[in-house]
Amino acid sequence: MRASRKILITTLAVGLSVTVLSPQLASARAPGEQPQPVAATHLAPKSITTSALSRDLRIGVNGPAVTRIQQALLSRGYQIKGMTIRGGPARFGHLNAATMAAIVKYKKDNGLGNAPVVTDAVYQSILKAADPRPNFIVIQTDDMIVDDLMATPEIKKLIGDAGATFTQALTPFALCCPSRAAMMTGCYPHNNRVQSNFPPSGGYVPWEKNNGTSFGAYWMQSAGYHTVHIGKYINGYGMYNRPTVRVPSGWSEWHGSADPSTYQMYGYRLNEPSRVNPFSSTVYGDFYTEEAQNYGTDVYTGKALRVIDQQARQRAPFLIQLAYLAPHVETLPLTDGTWKDSWADVDKPAAGSGIDIASIPPRAALRHQAMDLDGIALPQDPSFNEADRSDKQSFVRNLPALTSDDIEELRLDNIARKRSLFAVTEGVGAIVARLKATGQLDNTYIVFTGDNGYILGQHAITYGKYFPYEPALRIPMMMRGPGIPAHTVIGGITSEMDITPTILELAKVKATRPIDGISLLGVMTKKKALPSRTILLSSGPQQSANGTPLPLFDGVRTAGYAWWVYEDGFEEMYDLSADPYELSSVANDPAYLKTRLALIAEWSRMKDCKGAVCQRPTPDIPDPVSS
Repeated sequence: MRASRKILITTLAVGLSVTVLSPQLASARAPGEQPQPVAATHLAPKSITTSALSRDLRIGVNGPAVTRIQQALLSRGYQIKGMTIRGGPARFGHLNAATMAAIVKYKKDNGLGNAPVVTDAVYQSILKAADPRPNFIVIQTDDMIVDDLMATPEIKKLIGDAGATFTQALTPFALCCPSRAAMMTGCYPHNNRVQSNFPPSGGYVPWEKNNGTSFGAYWMQSAGYHTVHIGKYINGYGMYNRPTVRVPSGWSEWHGSADPSTYQMYGYRLNEPSRVNPFSSTVYGDFYTEEAQNYGTDVYTGKALRVIDQQARQRAPFLIQLAYLAPHVETLPLTDGTWKDSWADVDKPAAGSGIDIASIPPRAALRHQAMDLDGIALPQDPSFNEADRSDKQSFVRNLPALTSDDIEELRLDNIARKRSLFAVTEGVGAIVARLKATGQLDNTYIVFTGDNGYILGQHAITYGKYFPYEPALRIPMMMRGPGIPAHTVIGGITSEMDITPTILELAKVKATRPIDGISLLGVMTKKKALPSRTILLSSGPQQSANGTPLPLFDGVRTAGYAWWVYEDGFEEMYDLSADPYELSSVANDPAYLKTRLALIAEWSRMKDCKGAVCQRPTPDIPDPVSS
């Protein structure tokens, strides 16, 4: 037997030292370095048997079996002096007097006697006394539009048809980093202070500084949940493909992709530190070599399935945040090591723009590449390649009309985007099936959502998001779980900011900051009506495909109207009931004067709102004056 696989287990007694050679540690040693044993001393009662603990001793660090007992007791509300779920002055893995006192209390509460002894039966009872709180899995795609669900009906069948579908879900900021920050905090960008993709107004460093200990996963972890992140995180994490960065706050288990490799289906780096190897980091394949075992979507799904299996054994509640890359474009690795942070989310830089990155449409899994999707049409609503843009701000107004070559490229990109989502569809199916197989489906809530929408030729905008037009604002959003009736359809305005407060209410966990979104639990269970709310729209520094800065804007979106004003003072306003494709701005229409003033007043009320003020119902907005 190789030394790196050798595990020595002997009967536990008071003061016994257990020596384990960890395969993970062995593989992490420097070339030529001999493996070193890891000693873990347990002050454990002699009545704990190896038959009960051998499975748990395989990682052999800091008394993991005792650690599991301590974490199980803490998650069930038993107090251990000097310890909390997130750690404390006392060390996990040592069966101290405070831990034994908690065990004795547990034994009394459950009719197992009151002697300070941990028998095999007591050990198993503590671990099997399942925490009744529900589990949560948040599955997020990147740049997915509602129309993409037409090509992935299985997702709607598994999530939306089995629970609730939100047909008017919106992002308050149509850009990757601000939208994800809004979802994880439940707060608008002006409150979470993430207002672009990169510093100083956004990105990973400002995120951690302003939100590291005040967002959903942190609150859930503090309440005893096992929190796991898999895939893309806040823009700029691990820049530039760094293998050794600390785990962001709030996460018990971490499988985060390091930027800029995040935007690759192959050759991406995942930082995956563990208790055994705190600097574990793996590059999965090579960008230019398509190997099935390294395809990003499948690798991410596999990690989620492992966590589901793991938590089924531990019978402890969990939160998984699974962030797929699809259907976002892939960016080619930069061989010279440069990366212009501010422009890193420009999907298709134009020639001569000065932007260094280059991109390709997202690659599908090898098993899906031969599928014939030529019959899938490019969505072309009345705003597609809009001819008369005289009512639009100068940036959009001056865009050239799409050529036949542009439209053909959009058609092919649309097919590539949808094909890349087939592996996501299979991933969702595998997750639901694994939850069912492990007996956890009936106690698990699954959220499926995008981060922002995407523009594919509407208003002659070739690629991207950012602008507050409907294709960029609207996102797919569905949720299933216990108590949510099947085939529930919520037609009013909702937001990705509502996901965190909904999860917190279901988990009975309290936030430590004012939340701008609302819980949708009562709405989904049909115990409450959905309030008619206004969504505040905002923007931040971002580069266009030709290298010029995009114009900044602020505005509001209500159930019936959209209004925003650019930094140069130009206004756009649309009556969405009469003009759902935003073809004719009514900002200067005298018939809409009172409507416009009411929307401006609503923006003035909300532009600095916080918490309950953001949640207030939309006041009456006057209808246009009939001629």
